[in-house]
Amino acid sequence: MSRVVSMWFIITLFLVHPLAPADEVKMEEIIITATKTSHPPEDTPIPAAVVDGKEMKRRNALNAGEALGYLTGIRFDTNFAPMTRDALRIQGLPSKYTLILLDGGRITGRYPLTLIPADVIERIEVVKGPSSVLYGSDAVGGVCNIITRSPSRRPSLNGIFSYGSYGSKIFSLTHSYSFGRVGYLISTAVHRLKGEEEINWCNAENLLVKLKWGKGEQGIWTLRGGFQGVKLALKKERKFDLGLEGDLDLPGLPKLTLKYHSIFYRDEVRVGGAPKPTLTDELESRFEMQMTRNLTKRHLLTSGMEMLHDEIEGGDLPAKKRHFMISSYLQDEISLGALSLLLAGRLDYHSVWGSHFNPKVAFLYKPADWLLLRASIGKAFKSPTFKQLYRKTRHGRGGRGGRGFWIKGNPDLLPESSNGCNVEVEVRGGSLYGKVSLFRNDLRNMIQGFWLKRGEIYSYRNIGKALTQGAEMEIEWKPLRYLFGAVRYTYLRTKDKETGKEFIYSPHHRANVEISCSIKRLGLSATLVEEYVGARFEDKENRKKLPSYLLTHLMVNQSISKKGSLFLTINNLFGTRYEEIFSSEEGIKFKTGLTFKF
Repeated sequence: MSRVVSMWFIITLFLVHPLAPADEVKMEEIIITATKTSHPPEDTPIPAAVVDGKEMKRRNALNAGEALGYLTGIRFDTNFAPMTRDALRIQGLPSKYTLILLDGGRITGRYPLTLIPADVIERIEVVKGPSSVLYGSDAVGGVCNIITRSPSRRPSLNGIFSYGSYGSKIFSLTHSYSFGRVGYLISTAVHRLKGEEEINWCNAENLLVKLKWGKGEQGIWTLRGGFQGVKLALKKERKFDLGLEGDLDLPGLPKLTLKYHSIFYRDEVRVGGAPKPTLTDELESRFEMQMTRNLTKRHLLTSGMEMLHDEIEGGDLPAKKRHFMISSYLQDEISLGALSLLLAGRLDYHSVWGSHFNPKVAFLYKPADWLLLRASIGKAFKSPTFKQLYRKTRHGRGGRGGRGFWIKGNPDLLPESSNGCNVEVEVRGGSLYGKVSLFRNDLRNMIQGFWLKRGEIYSYRNIGKALTQGAEMEIEWKPLRYLFGAVRYTYLRTKDKETGKEFIYSPHHRANVEISCSIKRLGLSATLVEEYVGARFEDKENRKKLPSYLLTHLMVNQSISKKGSLFLTINNLFGTRYEEIFSSEEGIKFKTGLTFKF
């Protein structure tokens, strides 16, 4: 096995090193996350979705999470109660199997989507299906990449002020400017929420700074840094991140991209309501070298190497722990006229559990300009977290006699793994767009909690097997410039193979109908969304089934000048009562505010 690992890294290193000249393929940069190369949507062999600024404005989205709420096969929830977080589920898999990126770099924390303001976002790309072949651990269900705006050519100032239900207040401000070959962007946001209950409040601040320079043969380099601070009833977290990315685009040589990204994350939590908080510090650093070149006119080769160093200390860990991983990947995009093939593989070598190989195969067939056929199959994995491996925490409540219990890690845990496949038919023609897709994900070695000693010690083990499978359907129609309509439907079946039961809060049927009208002359736009969520189980034993529900949402946006607009969003317009994970919802929710741009 060691010889195979060594040969793989040698081959990848040879292909990464720019030895032979090649002509770079110039393509419109629309989707890059699916293959790490630029493609228009109709030329992407991997199932993906893009949410741009127009869609975010149509839905009055204030942050990245709200922008994703109505996509097929995707579900976003958030809550500020203890032990909750942003939850982005793709194709029915729990949110821990979704990898979230900001400008291609990993982001952490409880609210990575809610705290990114809409006025700094250029677009959001969502890749469905196993994606570990390019992104490594965690990309089991898919990848969500939030791409921020580039600095503007002229001085600009964008802002959002919003007030809504439960005392929710959001203020964000973004300034950018470019002069010569240098440009910068600075964005800051403040979030305040009283919450519907005493323990549901949240205070958060975040800052993003982006510096961009260079052009032409010298390549473009981007330096990005940020800070995020969040205070909750039983938790406090702070995060600092720094990233550098640049291209070495020299004449007669392949395109070489270098990336460095580092995150420092401090977590302070009162486990089980304990009076004394547990403090944990984690530092993660990644370096990646990626090369893209044409071997021939038919072959676009992407190869890369990635190194990870991760360390954690403090809190409930017995001592400082360090992990190291080195990875390499190869991807060949083969063009055969109407048929495009993608062959890819990734090898990860970890300092704790050794090597892990993940392949992927995909194809795109275009028998006509208006008809596309896609299919893909691949493997993915998710590494155990530091806390699952090493923690030893005293939980202040529960356990035998209600006196609390210990949560103990298991250093013998193995990575979780999955096989996934997708088949998709897409139709494009004039004002009509349609798509139907089938998917399936089989998970193995799932890490699940169990009582090592009933009522006294809780730990983790690799015992779980599960599957999610289903179908997605989407139809969009734009008969007139000012009118847009869409119908989206997701059918989902889930199964825990150990128990034979379904996942909790995983309805078989989800659908929404969207109608939007925009009158440019009046500066007025209105969007109406009918959302249906089918029955779902509330408990793991599948004994209690929650009823289906239907919600109506209204979004209105009125321009008051060329520089600003007022917006109003009313969710659950008719006050329907329904239950979802961690909460019981009732009554109308609203948000209103002002956006401006100078």
